[in-house]
Amino acid sequence: TVKAVWNNYEALFKHFSYASTDTCRDSRERAKYNGLKNILTSNNFVHNLGVLYDALIELSDLSIQLQKRDMTLPAAHKSIQRTIRVLESMASIPGPKSQEVISACENKEFKNIQIYSKTSVIKVQMGQFFTSLSNNMKQRLMTTQASNVSSREINNEYQVNFKNLIEDLEVLSPENWPDNMDIQYGDESIRRLSQVFEIDQVLSVRGFREYKENKKVNIDIKPLMTVINSIAISSSECERTFSSMNLIVSPIRSTLTSSHLSSLIFIHCVGPPLEKFDPKSFVKSWIMRGKRSATETNCLKRAKKDENVSNPYNSIWNCLNV
Repeated sequence: TVKAVWNNYEALFKHFSYASTDTCRDSRERAKYNGLKNILTSNNFVHNLGVLYDALIELSDLSIQLQKRDMTLPAAHKSIQRTIRVLESMASIPGPKSQEVISACENKEFKNIQIYSKTSVIKVQMGQFFTSLSNNMKQRLMTTQASNVSSREINNEYQVNFKNLIEDLEVLSPENWPDNMDIQYGDESIRRLSQVFEIDQVLSVRGFREYKENKKVNIDIKPLMTVINSIAISSSECERTFSSMNLIVSPIRSTLTSSHLSSLIFIHCVGPPLEKFDPKSFVKSWIMRGKRSATETNCLKRAKKDENVSNPYNSIWNCLNV
């Protein structure tokens, strides 16, 4: 990764330098390590390393924020917008690592290692790179369209729908309310949201009006608030579930049905920790239903079927005794 190369730059240089002159290696392998050393000591490579480091740090921080379980769609939208503004600013004002590599290229020395001007490595234009990165984030994240589909149209239908959805959601935040707002402020947004999520519009509008007066979530607006807060922001929840499924489904448990597997995954994902779980009531219920406990040594006698009962396969079974 970029961070690993940055932190271990000196060690990599020493390794490539030693390997390029190691007589125990053949000429082809020594030439390969010599080429890696030349790339590592290129000023363009060092410049690109710092630019990518700054960009990936911002994207990594955004990814961590979006993985929070309490992250809502309006909060996620603000985080994305903030990151985009930071990237746009870096197009003209270099980030901390970019400033460090710019200074290193001017002094022709990075981490106490001499670097050289070489045209073999293409230099990333910092302004163009961050501008393109921010534009791509707007096109892929500021839309209701699938992220794997790229759309170059300005103000296309999906982007307009996303913009309208965010504006409607912002009405529910008290910090966005005007000081002297009309009694019908935000009613149209609540109706549109109720229609999208198939919730009673009359109850939602009534609850929103009470919410504006009392600044407290009431029973009428609560269904709409619950649905909005339940919108999945990222695929992290799905990834956690798949990880749990890999732990639960094993060769020993390969006979689990889909229903049992779903129940076990649900318990694993949202169940309480062991110190907060008292199994006594569930164990008593299990035993009261005639089930035996795991520590029982004397099992109930097996009930044998009456062999004298007629069976349509008796004639076939009798052939086995001939």
